[in-house]
Amino acid sequence: MPVASTDAGPGPLVPPAELFDCRAPGVPDRTSSTPPSCLFDRACRTRLVTGHRGAGGDLGSVAPEDTLAAYRAGIALGVDFVETDPRPTKDGVLVNVHDTTVDRVTTGTGSVDQMTLAEVQALPLRTDKYVGDFACERITTLVDLLRACVGKAAVLVDANKTDRVDLLVQAIQDAGAVDWAIFDTSGVAKIDQALLLEPNLHTMIRVTSVADLDAQLQHFPAHPPIIVEVDRNDATAEVASAVHDRGHRAFTDVFVEDLVVALDGPPREYDKSWALGIDIVETDRPAEMLRYLGRR
Repeated sequence: MPVASTDAGPGPLVPPAELFDCRAPGVPDRTSSTPPSCLFDRACRTRLVTGHRGAGGDLGSVAPEDTLAAYRAGIALGVDFVETDPRPTKDGVLVNVHDTTVDRVTTGTGSVDQMTLAEVQALPLRTDKYVGDFACERITTLVDLLRACVGKAAVLVDANKTDRVDLLVQAIQDAGAVDWAIFDTSGVAKIDQALLLEPNLHTMIRVTSVADLDAQLQHFPAHPPIIVEVDRNDATAEVASAVHDRGHRAFTDVFVEDLVVALDGPPREYDKSWALGIDIVETDRPAEMLRYLGRR
């Protein structure tokens, strides 16, 4: 049977599972030490943490990815942001599934876009590797996820899994999450579409070079992004520096460092991302990152 992760720090690395699994009475209170205003302030340079797919994606060890339990767990841990991967079902409902199929995360098989919401949610999830009771969990809708996170953690809504920008924006509006959602995509055209539908939407752009950064910032002079994601490559530090010079914050993933830490490597591996000039990281192991920053 798996054992919850702990270390020799000031307390358990992971909160009790009953705060976020099927026994949870509701969504936990917000525990992040970061003022909510900082999450949406391009000038805020506090080091911030994003839980990939909730409390962790491929290397996560806390709760099943992209489930309500995973987002409750992220909130209980104290993350600042959570990320999700919505895609539409056959009947046009956005659900949180990273892959094109349900095969990896459920006991069933099939393409999400060829299944109805009822069919998708009838499938039990694969939860054996997690400590806690997740028998009640099913693939969740984007609207339900957003409602759970409003006021607790800002949600990075990855718009790269679907071209249905209208459904993405409608879900954000229906959940009352315009102030707590960030429309995240590498497609400038998708952001244009989204802003036509909801002019108050927070946005996040993805850039690969300084030239790409400047082109995208020039494209949105009246509605600059809240966050700029920078590719992890040989130019990451250069691009992050340019992001700062232009009055913005740099974001990247730390999945390579997560793998090293998951294999019992030293948590100081995480210094590599901060040394690049990154302000916000996305991690599969938010508990370890938060502990390393002295926030757990």
